[in-house]
Amino acid sequence: MDDGPSTNQSPTTKHKNVSIGVFRRIYSPKFCEKNMKFYQLLLVLCALIFATPALASPAPKSSAATPTPAPDPCAGDGSLLATLNRPTIGYSACAVAPKTVVVEEGYQVQENAANTTRWSRTISYPQSFVRYGVSKRFELDLIGPYYNKTLAADGLGALSSNQGYQDGGLGMKFEYTPRGQFIYALDALYTSPNGTNGFSAGGATETMNLDVAYSVTPTIGLSTTIAYSSTSGYDAHNMRSRYSVLMPSFVVTSALRGNAQLYAEYVYTSKLAPDQGGRAFIDYGIQKQLGTRFEIDAELGNTLIGDPSKQFHYVGLGFGVRIP
Repeated sequence: MDDGPSTNQSPTTKHKNVSIGVFRRIYSPKFCEKNMKFYQLLLVLCALIFATPALASPAPKSSAATPTPAPDPCAGDGSLLATLNRPTIGYSACAVAPKTVVVEEGYQVQENAANTTRWSRTISYPQSFVRYGVSKRFELDLIGPYYNKTLAADGLGALSSNQGYQDGGLGMKFEYTPRGQFIYALDALYTSPNGTNGFSAGGATETMNLDVAYSVTPTIGLSTTIAYSSTSGYDAHNMRSRYSVLMPSFVVTSALRGNAQLYAEYVYTSKLAPDQGGRAFIDYGIQKQLGTRFEIDAELGNTLIGDPSKQFHYVGLGFGVRIP
């Protein structure tokens, strides 16, 4: 799973003098907003390349109807697309095949509160998530490393920068036996407060996911992940406390020719910090599977909220690899 927009704010931001004009221009909201339009155009052009929907071959005629078992939605030529968590926030309902490793990596640039004097820009890479199939429909996960570089304005024209790792941890997925066109799975994830330079939650985070996927047609799919987390965070006074977060996500995918697909996702996060409310956002993009073991993706995301201080937009690139 693409890990999504960064919400961590560093309480130990290191201030640096960056008065050089070129540096200010490169990291300014105006510059990034201009580039965001270019990224949106690039994503549309990529989608147009694969814009012909995948068509199923007509079944041969038979004099006698012979029932055939429904195919496993997590298997087949495009199984890597079905198995990957990224680039969506929600998780796949398909577990990794036994004795198989799937590596998911990403690169993301996010602008926060770009229309205010307290804007920030975060570059995240890698966004590592490594999965190993222990047995049929059961996997173990390694979360991280997840590295951030942040530049922020303090509202008075001064800029500060910071960099460090987010919390890493372990996870697992159990996929239930598919029922017709439905797939169900449960995820259990745990991260410890091992992040650096203010990018840690400050305490352990435990998350449970319910993943459900439904094949509407051979080319259209719907899925949802209902995530519940118990985590820690810092309030406006830099005081740490525990709080709970509910984060449902809803995804629609459309298969294209050549093992490619478009997707769009709606996500709602109930709380951003112990003393803050929630926000909703959308993300959308394209994925292309190359062969049977490699995938590349490109995505955009933005908030659906009127409060300028909670707005963000981002662009991301990533890939997935299956071994062997």
